[in-house]
Amino acid sequence: MSESQAVFGGNCAGVARRWKGIVAGFLALAVIYVKGYAVAGAQADSWHFWAADLNPLPWLGAVMLMAVYWTRYDRYKVEGGAPGVWSGVRVLSFMAGVLVALALWESPLNGFVGRSMTLYTVKLMGEFELAAPLIVFGIPFGLVDATRTKGVFWSVLRFLHNPGVTAVALAIVLALWDMSAQMALGLRDAFMFAILPGVYLGLGMVVWIQSLQALPSFPNFSSHLRKGIYVWAMETTMMGMGAMWFWSAMTGLNPSTNQPLVFGLSRITDVHMAGATMMALSLPTMCLVFWHFWQWIANVVGVSENDDYKKAASR
Repeated sequence: MSESQAVFGGNCAGVARRWKGIVAGFLALAVIYVKGYAVAGAQADSWHFWAADLNPLPWLGAVMLMAVYWTRYDRYKVEGGAPGVWSGVRVLSFMAGVLVALALWESPLNGFVGRSMTLYTVKLMGEFELAAPLIVFGIPFGLVDATRTKGVFWSVLRFLHNPGVTAVALAIVLALWDMSAQMALGLRDAFMFAILPGVYLGLGMVVWIQSLQALPSFPNFSSHLRKGIYVWAMETTMMGMGAMWFWSAMTGLNPSTNQPLVFGLSRITDVHMAGATMMALSLPTMCLVFWHFWQWIANVVGVSENDDYKKAASR
């Protein structure tokens, strides 16, 4: 059986072997969620809250993703797959990314975002800047060959993977549609509140997949210089918005409700903290920009770090 078949044709044996740890983990997570929602003021001990008020889709999606991932990883190991292609570090990265995405998407944090622009910024930007790269780093793209990139899902991903399409989507979400306006709409509309984190997570994953050239057969920029400029322009837009919030004196930018803000903050201080948070959360992707520029410079000069190490070792 090929490595690709091992990845995409797993069974549930790995999940079954870990049932004790999985059950214990979910019980601990349930307790944390109940206590967290209670602190946020929700009636987390009521049947109505869990049946009607809580959005189950992110939970179900996270559970399914982790179950499928563990199952196929175990099958890959049983078939003798190379550890370098699908390592334990990748597994930890993927699991951490899914848990971060879930914690930001559907967690007790939701009970406080209406009282803090800063927390709402963490909720959206954290999906883009933290959860997305962790999930992408955990996917073994080396096992995805051309024969496996067929179907509706891959067609949609191939379309979004086009830098022009992604750039338009990012321009709409990050520039044309101000994030404070998105937050205000999310606080008024339950549907928008539920899908906005998914939009940021999806766009973040596409940007990181493009930048890492994880799918070589998909449309993409051909050089590190173009990739670096592309990601830099996107991140500069977000950091510029964060700087505007940080230096702003307009309380009207804050979409928080009329309830007292968390920690007793004033509305303008909350805006300033949201701006600082947005700029700080942009640092991981800015590191990606520097990496692309470094690779471009190395290619122009024609000398890599490995060459320097070899010369030093030969002396």
